[in-house]
Amino acid sequence: MKLTLVIVLYKQRPEESKTFLTLKQTLLSLDKELENIDVIIYDNSPEKQEFNPLSLKGLHTSYIHDPRNLGIVPAYNYAWTAAKENGSQWLLLLDHDTELTELYIRGILNLPEIGLEIAAVVPKIISENTMISPVYSDSLRPLKEERPKEGLQEKPVMAINSGALIRLEFLNEIGGFNLDFPLDYLDHWLFYEIYAKGYSVWLLDVTLEHELSVMDYSRVSLARYQSILNSEVSFYQNYKNDLFPSYRKQLVKRFLKQALTVKNKKIALATLLRIFSL
Repeated sequence: MKLTLVIVLYKQRPEESKTFLTLKQTLLSLDKELENIDVIIYDNSPEKQEFNPLSLKGLHTSYIHDPRNLGIVPAYNYAWTAAKENGSQWLLLLDHDTELTELYIRGILNLPEIGLEIAAVVPKIISENTMISPVYSDSLRPLKEERPKEGLQEKPVMAINSGALIRLEFLNEIGGFNLDFPLDYLDHWLFYEIYAKGYSVWLLDVTLEHELSVMDYSRVSLARYQSILNSEVSFYQNYKNDLFPSYRKQLVKRFLKQALTVKNKKIALATLLRIFSL
């Protein structure tokens, strides 16, 4: 299997990235399989980082610096184009803070016999002792619901971007990644498209740790929250519109909770203003 993988960085040297360090550790233990793997380090930092591609000995590694910091979509679309050019069948998406394991790497390099209807292969993702991905996508509060079991996911699920292995044929069919979701809710859109186009997802019996700061309002700036909120509204208005009426009600409940419990009251105000704009 030919594979291209992309790690997106921001204000962080590759050697400071948990993803890069664990990738290096796991890949370099798989000498005979390295020739079929292309690695792209896509850096959104304002300043170019020092990086020696030869630090991943035996791997074809590229470092791309994009100071525009336009989100993850330019990085993913660059990697998608590179994957088409180098003949890859799959594109692996990675953030900077996912802890990879040898079991996971071997799992994606030695996939079981899966049909062409499988557009994505994903691991189980744990954050702060909670399984956050994948989750069923028919609920506004999926973390309160039952989690998917490993294997074929015929019922629609949503998985976070990092750790997701996406089939190139599917990406070619949908024309790459959606510029309307440059950072937030891109994963919701991507997995919505998978099922909307008649594909499905395969869940590996592998678990990874991932830091998800957006679960904690104390670690989210007002600007970032507004970005999340705008993307969230766009997704439920234009794609998962069957849930939009329930989403509007959920926003009201969120505002009330934020007003009572979130220290930064500007976040609650942003939610209230968005409610009145719907």
